[in-house]
Amino acid sequence: MRRLLALIVLGLSGCTSGPPEITADQAARIAAPDPALAAQIARLMPALRAEERARDARALSEGRGLTPAEQEIARRVGVQQPQKVRLLALPRIPPMTDPELARLFPVERAWGLTTGYGITVTQQPVPDWLLAHELAHVAQYERLGAGPMLRRTLTEVLVLPGNLIPIEREAIARGNTVATSPAYGY
Repeated sequence: MRRLLALIVLGLSGCTSGPPEITADQAARIAAPDPALAAQIARLMPALRAEERARDARALSEGRGLTPAEQEIARRVGVQQPQKVRLLALPRIPPMTDPELARLFPVERAWGLTTGYGITVTQQPVPDWLLAHELAHVAQYERLGAGPMLRRTLTEVLVLPGNLIPIEREAIARGNTVATSPAYGY
């Protein structure tokens, strides 16, 4: 998903002026989807949840635990249970299997993807700014729960195609309290 559960750092290199602001109308539509949008969300949620569960299971089973220094970064961005986090390094994040979700969430272009306590990254060693960002998504999962996190991410992506969604903006801001991202320039 473009920012799979919250989860997704797209390659936004060169974005130094910041993303466009979200309008009041867009924010209202995210908060209270109209019937057509609500139906689209309901139709896509089962496939999105299945993708998230499969990716999280892989990261949790194949990934490594956080080092003490990484656990400190986790605590600094608000993760309550850093001992549960697992990092899986892959050369590339596999695309979504569902064609509609693949279009909405081009995760194969991402540097990192968080799916609960599982984090998949494409860079080794993991830069502090990327780790902090993905751990901010873990904190969002802890705060919201997996289902609500996915629903919020999906809703934001559907309402704001091509824009940096609020869940990502929050993770960038929270991650930047630990290590400023060179990719986002703010």
